[in-house]
Amino acid sequence: MVLWSAIATAMTDPRHRHSRAGQALPEFALVLPLFLLIFFAIVQFGVLLSANIGLTNAVREVARYGSTIPTSDGSPTPGVEAYLVDTALPRNVPTYAPSHLAASSVSYCRYQDTSGAYSVRLTISVTYDHPLFVPLVNVILDSIDGTADGAFRLVSSEAMRVENPPLNSPPSLPACP
Repeated sequence: MVLWSAIATAMTDPRHRHSRAGQALPEFALVLPLFLLIFFAIVQFGVLLSANIGLTNAVREVARYGSTIPTSDGSPTPGVEAYLVDTALPRNVPTYAPSHLAASSVSYCRYQDTSGAYSVRLTISVTYDHPLFVPLVNVILDSIDGTADGAFRLVSSEAMRVENPPLNSPPSLPACP
């Protein structure tokens, strides 16, 4: 009986009627999901940015490597694509998985420089589907890249001149665009 009278007094007492003692908890409960979504989106974008930088570095590394091997007929230089897939990508992309590599290509083309000699250009292109791991953020990012596969598509390419001796006649390669 004493307990009920204490509760009734606390509810009818004007000093306790407008108390804000418990208001922070519901406000925090309303703001916490939005805060966590923003926080995990920042983490996901950080991982994607790191992977994109690593992908770009790997493609540049392989382009530099491939450009030091002379070729005049455009036949694929042995080991350039293997170096890309087996060494450069795992070393540079933090969360690399070979199953997420969508496409990679090594191609050569010819062009005529300002002196009139012909040169060969090497182009390395890589498309990598980086997996998304944050549950709500992956839905948003999947709608941005246009596919609902739980991955975000990262693309990088690099072109470099192959260090050939000057060629006076055009090599049997397609012309560079």
